[in-house]
Formats: sequence, structure tokens, C-alpha cells
Amino acid sequence: MTEEDRKVAANGNLRQPRGPGANLALLVIDMQITACGEDRPISEQLDRFPGACGPQAWAAIRVQQRLLTAARAAEMPVIYSKHVFHAYTGRKAAASGVFAATDFRSGIQPEVAMQPGDILIEKQTPSCFAFTNLIPILAELGVDGLLVVGNSTSGCVRATCVDGEAAGFRMTVIEEGVFDRIEMSHAASLFDMSFKICDVVDEGRALDIIGRPAARLRA
Repeated sequence: MTEEDRKVAANGNLRQPRGPGANLALLVIDMQITACGEDRPISEQLDRFPGACGPQAWAAIRVQQRLLTAARAAEMPVIYSKHVFHAYTGRKAAASGVFAATDFRSGIQPEVAMQPGDILIEKQTPSCFAFTNLIPILAELGVDGLLVVGNSTSGCVRATCVDGEAAGFRMTVIEEGVFDRIEMSHAASLFDMSFKICDVVDEGRALDIIGRPAARLRA
């Protein structure tokens, strides 16, 4: 940030957090093998995983595992998205490439695999809301807010949060649960979302939020 940027931010006239909403789901965006790759430098694996985020992805996976465990324990809906192309679409990307349905790299990373009862959204654009049935699913579940993790901060995560907020949902990004190939893009996008679009919270706050439904049920 420039000195002028710091002065503007210090002024305090920024977007105020809205809170997570009353009825939540955990949205896991595009946690696909091609986006994660292996837990080693990105530059060393681009031949096999051209979209890999490497260590950044694997740091987020460990956070996501804890969040998924907590969400399922609280009986919170868990929704996954996959960016995937099927042959019947006639799209070139369906014939070859890492997001083709026939390519193993388009699958969900096993360390954060779906479990029975989880919901899958398939998409072909960055946003989970664009040309999918996510909105009617959320309406059926009575969900008014989404806790968001996944790939990538500057792409599908940001696009989904923009569209989600525009559609009236309270979007909350979990900082350590999202990642990007370029760390600069990751940091700038988190700042932009917090500054202009939606709430951004850390893992601890997210776990507190997830625990609320279970606490109400016990009470």
C-alpha cells in the first residue's frame, strides 16, 4: 500500500461488516486436484498440474478439513462446486484439458472429499451463481448466508461473493481457507472483498460462527 492508501484506510470510512446471516451453509469452491497439485513449489509441477497452487493450496486444505468437520458436526449444509466440462456440451474444454470431466485432475481433492449428504454444483464460469441452480438450492434450505473457502481468491471466490451479495446473501470469506497461485493476487483480493464486497474472517471466528447452530440446539 502507498502512503496515501494507508491514510485512506486509516480514516475508518470503510465498509462495515454485516455479519454472517442467521442460517448458513459452508461453500467449498473448486477444490479440484488440478487447482491443488502437490505440496511443493508451483514452478516444479506445472507440467503435470498447470493450474496448481501448491503450498498455498495445502495450507488451506488443513484449515478446510477443520471447518468441514465442524460444519458437519453442527449439521450445517456443505455445498461443493466443480468447474468442469462434459462432452455433451460440445465445448473444446470437454475434449481435453484439466477441467474435462474425463480428466482425473477435475475431481475433488481427496483430502477434502465430499461426504454423503453434501451438495454438488457444477459450473463453467467463475461464479457459483452464474448459470447454476445454487439460488434455488439455498432457497430450499432456507440459507441466507454462505461461509466461503476454496479456489481461487482472485477468481472464483471473488466472483461468487460479488454475485452472492448482489443476490441478497451474506457472504463471508474465511481468510486461511482460500488461496491463489499468486500471493499478491490473494492478498489484494482479500483486501478488496473486505473493503467493498463482503465480510472476511479468520478461522477462529469462522469456527465460532459454525458452532452457533449446535449451541442453540443444545440450549
